[in-house]
Amino acid sequence: MKAGKFLIILLWILLSKCYDVYCTYLHTPDLSKEGNPLVSVLGFNWDWLLIVICSLTIYICYTLYLITFKSINLYPLEKEYSFSNCIGYMYLGKKSSWLTIFYRFPKEIKRFHFFYGNILVRFGIFSGVISTIMWVLINNFEFYKDIHNHLVIYGILSFGMFIIVYQDFKTNYNKYQLS
Repeated sequence: MKAGKFLIILLWILLSKCYDVYCTYLHTPDLSKEGNPLVSVLGFNWDWLLIVICSLTIYICYTLYLITFKSINLYPLEKEYSFSNCIGYMYLGKKSSWLTIFYRFPKEIKRFHFFYGNILVRFGIFSGVISTIMWVLINNFEFYKDIHNHLVIYGILSFGMFIIVYQDFKTNYNKYQLS
């Protein structure tokens, strides 16, 4: 069961990323129409863009493997932690506010991988759905080409990321309270 779920998610992440890169290349081989901030703001060329995309995809696949087959308990042993303190503990391994995820680094790299891996895998799945739908619409429906806006796509991705992070935190807090 675990292996099957792992393979399905792994294949989706890999195939959707490959499809996104392929369609991007077909649509804008010179990247002049690319909305990705790595290109539009930082000026990345194909080489650097592919290095970043491949590196992030490999990391997401690695953390998918970890959270599927090597899971660890990140929850505090003590009861009565608040939502904020529980999230902070899951990240750092000691009682702290959830805000520490923005400015501190856990002593154990394993915690970092499991904490962010959970979120990145979910975002990899979600962003694959959004980019695939976007490319299917661009490639098959003329009306969409006229209304497509990369800022709307990045807005959907950002809002989705917020929901994914909050849902992951809330789910983990509920599991902590039940344990």
